[in-house]
Amino acid sequence: MSNNNNEFNDSELRFQEERKKKVESFKLHIDESVLDRPYEPEKEHHKRRPSPKKAETPLSDSQELNSFSGGKTRAEVEKDIKKADRRQQKEAKKREKRKAKKNKRIFTMIWLIMVIMAGVILSRFILTGLNDMLAISRPEANEVTIKITREDNLEDIVDILYKNGIIKEPGFFKFYANMKNADKYMERGTFQLKTNMDYEAIINYLESPYNNEKSVSVQITEGMSVVEIAKKLEKAGVTTDKQDFLDMCNSDEFDDDYEFIKELGKASSNGRYYKLEGYLYPDTYTFYEDEDPSLTVSRMLSNFATKNVNTLSTAEGYDKKVSVEDRALDTGYTFDQIMTIASLIQAEAANTKDMYNVSSVIHNRLDAGNASDYAKLDLDSTIYYPYRDKNSVPSSMGGKKFKSTYDTYKIVGLPKGPICNPSSEAIEAAINPNDTDYYFFCHDVNTGEAYYATNMDEHQYNLMISGNT
Repeated sequence: MSNNNNEFNDSELRFQEERKKKVESFKLHIDESVLDRPYEPEKEHHKRRPSPKKAETPLSDSQELNSFSGGKTRAEVEKDIKKADRRQQKEAKKREKRKAKKNKRIFTMIWLIMVIMAGVILSRFILTGLNDMLAISRPEANEVTIKITREDNLEDIVDILYKNGIIKEPGFFKFYANMKNADKYMERGTFQLKTNMDYEAIINYLESPYNNEKSVSVQITEGMSVVEIAKKLEKAGVTTDKQDFLDMCNSDEFDDDYEFIKELGKASSNGRYYKLEGYLYPDTYTFYEDEDPSLTVSRMLSNFATKNVNTLSTAEGYDKKVSVEDRALDTGYTFDQIMTIASLIQAEAANTKDMYNVSSVIHNRLDAGNASDYAKLDLDSTIYYPYRDKNSVPSSMGGKKFKSTYDTYKIVGLPKGPICNPSSEAIEAAINPNDTDYYFFCHDVNTGEAYYATNMDEHQYNLMISGNT
């Protein structure tokens, strides 16, 4: 029994040595962990143990490689590797699922906390806002004077109201004002409000120009042009920027309110310097400090409509009361042409009596036709319009080199529109001129006395005796 064991051990030893030699002799492309596993002898290995004679015979590389790594051993190794990879992938997926589930729980908790916090903040905002909107949190009725300028936007107005204690929740007031589109209608100026007014009362108060504390009385005299009116309004504080007023006088904003303005056409294409020139009725007005230019213009246009369009009066040759507009149309000229003639009369005549003779000169020249020697009106008042004279032309407009498109020494017939805002007397003279043969007129440079002539020779003489040469 001991001999058998010794024989088995010797065989096993030789097999191990043979195996070691093979490993050292060849580079095997297999996992080294296979080689490191302890040898487990089996009966099958013992039975197939190569004889010493065969071991002495050298084998080819491929034979020895296949004898060790081929067949079942190599397939098992590859199978084990794939199984290990699959197990690793499964474990990784499980870890990712556990991690995602944990992150979802954390995100849900954070989201719930944020919703609760937002609800608390929103509830507080609404509650305090409603109290302020209804003036519940402002029981004291103190009077506060504030000033809102043309440059102030809604945020500025809200800030002014907040700093003066008129509101306590500026964010909620701004939200409320935006909902009502209040900024579009709020007036600018000086207002006196009470600190216990609710939001609706505050907005309504600021939207009414008649609540403006600072009123300004301004007299617009006959013959003033749009440019001259703008300067006077700026000086009186009615507007902080005269250009705002000038822009309004050249807009189409009032077309839907006044048919006689709509008939003038679009400001961008009618060739006029200022669309509303001639229709700002001369009068004494009560304006408000820094008021909206559209309100200022609207007052003047409304006054014009009342005096010349809507008011009916008796006139010679009419069986019933008629408006100035209707009488103007009966002359054969458009209403705007009569207003243009009236503005020329206003600018050229020395007094009311003189207006009717100056009107006759203009009408006579217009009636003579474009082919006559009198086709051009040759009126000094048109040379530098929209400015009074060459000294009034801004340097930005070319100064003394300025060329007006209204210059009646250059153009035939009437200019594109009025050159000033005429009085009722000038309009009357334009409608009903004296019946004369005059084609020329001039005025004494010292006394203002008027001289009229029917031809050029008479006119030259008049120029000499009046001091105009």
